[in-house]
Amino acid sequence: MNKPITYTLILLFFFGFTAVEASLPDTVVTVTGKVTSKDDNTPIKALIEYKKLPYGSEVGKISSDDNGEYTIYLHGDSKYSFKVSSAGYFAHTEQLVIDTNALDGKDISLSGGDAGYVFRLDNLIFAAGDDKINAQSNEELNGLTDRLNEYPNMVIQLEGHTDTQGNANQNMALSERRVQSVKTYLTAKGITGERIRTRAYGGTKPLSTEDTEEAHIHNRRVEVRIISVN
Repeated sequence: MNKPITYTLILLFFFGFTAVEASLPDTVVTVTGKVTSKDDNTPIKALIEYKKLPYGSEVGKISSDDNGEYTIYLHGDSKYSFKVSSAGYFAHTEQLVIDTNALDGKDISLSGGDAGYVFRLDNLIFAAGDDKINAQSNEELNGLTDRLNEYPNMVIQLEGHTDTQGNANQNMALSERRVQSVKTYLTAKGITGERIRTRAYGGTKPLSTEDTEEAHIHNRRVEVRIISVN
């Protein structure tokens, strides 16, 4: 005789709890940071755009102030796409996972994007004396592909450098094969070859002339020079 009453109480407790839970206000999380130039750390007045994922149910945009500082308010326990852009710089994009705590110090450094700007592919990895690209380099090369897709008129020059050890002619040939490997990777991703020039320097332009392993590692690099943007 008591079972119907028991079931009713359970249902009332469950649905009542759900209703109370659903009525709780969303947690608003403060996100603060500063936008600066990667070259000299000067503040940048930038446009900051955000969109709640996965459906874009919340979108917004603000500008950082003259000191590069910004504050935005997002919902906790959510994921957002986050884009920071400013004229003359490459845009920075990422996904932000917001919990229920304030996110202080979300600082962003923007790389210059004008013609003549040179940047290094820091995570481009080759085996010693080889021109085969290590799979660990894919993320950085995919990022370069994204950048070229974002600026469809951009023309770049890949510049290959080795350390100063060994035969100079062999080093020159190795640096040429390595930049050609990078070009092949990019064209396989859909970037037209006309937009990618190559230049080999071998060991003729070292960043350091010290005869240490650290200096040699630093000298072995591929750099990207922006030839034109428009």
